[in-house]
Parts: sequence; C-alpha cells; structure tokens
Amino acid sequence: MRAGLIVNPRSGKSSGKGLALADKLRHNINVPVKILERFEQLPLFLNDMASAGVTDLFISSGDGTIQAIQTDLAERQPFAALPRLALLPHGTTNMTAADLGFRHKSIDAQANFMMSATPKDLRERPTVRAANPRDGKPRHGMFLGTGAVAEATLYCQQAFNAKGVKGDLATFATLARSVLRSIFTAPDPNDATRFDRPFPIAALADGRKLSEGTQLLMLVSTLEKLILGTRPFWGGKTGPIRATVLPYPVPSVVRWLLPMMYGGEDRRVPEGAKSTCASLLEVRTPSKWVVDGEFFEGPEDAPLRLETGPAFTYVCG
Repeated sequence: MRAGLIVNPRSGKSSGKGLALADKLRHNINVPVKILERFEQLPLFLNDMASAGVTDLFISSGDGTIQAIQTDLAERQPFAALPRLALLPHGTTNMTAADLGFRHKSIDAQANFMMSATPKDLRERPTVRAANPRDGKPRHGMFLGTGAVAEATLYCQQAFNAKGVKGDLATFATLARSVLRSIFTAPDPNDATRFDRPFPIAALADGRKLSEGTQLLMLVSTLEKLILGTRPFWGGKTGPIRATVLPYPVPSVVRWLLPMMYGGEDRRVPEGAKSTCASLLEVRTPSKWVVDGEFFEGPEDAPLRLETGPAFTYVCG
C-alpha cells in the first residue's frame, strides 16, 4: 500500500480537519499530500498521485469532491488501475462516507493508518454514471435524485448549509419543514415553493417501464443507506443500481413516512410506489437532477441514461 491524500480545505465550511491531517503528514515523504484550492487543479493532482505510485487515495472532503474525483478517475483514467479510495467525512454532507467511509475518526488514527497500516476492511461498489447530461459532461455519483428530492436539496443548501448548518441536522430540518407543510396545509400542485408537487417522470429500468406521468420524486443509488440512515429501496437487491419512484398525489405522510424511509425489503408500500434494481435506467423529465449535491439537467430530446459505472474499492479500516 502507498497512501496519498487530497484535501478540499473548504469542505465542511472550512472545518480544518483535512488541513490538520495534512499537517500530521508534512514530514512523511512517502505520503504525497495535495490541497485542492480549485477544482481545475484536480486532473494535475491525480496525475501526480498516479506517477507517485499511490494505490490508496484518501479524500478529505464531502460528497461533491468525492463525485468529482470518481468522475475524473473513471472518465480520464489517469491511473493504470483504479486506486482504492478512503473517504474521510470532513464535508458539509457526507452521505457516501456514511455508507462507505473510513471508520477511524481521529486525525491521529487516520495519519498513523496512512503511514503504516495494511487495509483489511475493503468494500466494493459501482458508481452510477450519468452518461448524457445536457452540458455533455458525464458524472459518476453514488446518489442521484429528481423531482422533490432535487428541490429539497437546493432548499437545504440555501437555507441551512449556507448558514453553517450541515450534515444530518440540515437534512432533518428540511425534512421536518416538508412534512409539517404536507400535514397542515392543503396540497397545491401549482405552488412552486412546495416540494410536494407533481413532476413528470417517465422511466425505464433495463427496458421495462418503471414510471410514467406525474410523480413526487425519483431516487437512484448504489449506496446501501442514504442520509439519516434511510433505506428507501425494497424488493431485494437483484442488480447494481437501485431506483425508487414515489407517486403524486402524495400518500398519507403520517401513515407512510417511516415505513418508506426505514422499512425492510418486504415492506408494505402505498399504491403507485415502485422500487427496482437495474443495470441501466433511462429517464425523461424536465426537472433538474442532483448528484451528490451538484445539480445538472438531462438532455432536451432524449432520456437521461443512468448506467452502471466502474466498481471502486473503498478502504474502510
């Protein structure tokens, strides 16, 4: 094993954790360290890591930086073989690291591991490759969503993350706002300030119809659990990508919220809710998409293709 470290110092509203780890490693010439001040530096940094023979790439960041690094590694292929990734949850949102992250939390433990340890807890997971976004830039993420989930993510970033509230607390506050509004105010499909409004979402999963017409939201992921530890997928994991569509009008929030978030593979679901596994999803919607905190749009005249990406190996301990 040869470890390398990439730090996004702005992750977690400049929490300082990544820079503290970099400082611990400053005298160790065997662990190359790069401080990512601008994303334009990323290709050069990854080239340098590949040239240095790095096999295990530690990433101090949140979900967005992880997505950018995975995309560059998969699309540009600067390494002869994909490096193993160790995700350090130092960002504003750390959903990917909550599922696949490095389990040692202290800075000293992380530094000591990078300098001398042999990884033993390794997990493999493919990405979801958004192949044909409107801007022509493929993305490799672990979680994508459209409809209400994209609207709620944007609200969370603007109302909470921008004010220093991050992680599960910001997500819980956003969820609470949406749930209370759904319970205490009448539905209004024309109110653009609401998350619980109809979004046209037509989807095929490996060529089979998953949804058509108006829906509340669509979730797509290769993670086992999402933010707040939720598991909004059911029916058995029979393929690499899991996808769930929730219907509009919204079913009873009081009745279905907890079962839909935390139920088992054989859970009861409201009418119109669907969950499946696939290798390829083709989705037509005019709504924006969110991938690990970044927003993009699908193509105008064709479905967005969500493909099974390469399998990365994650160092968890």
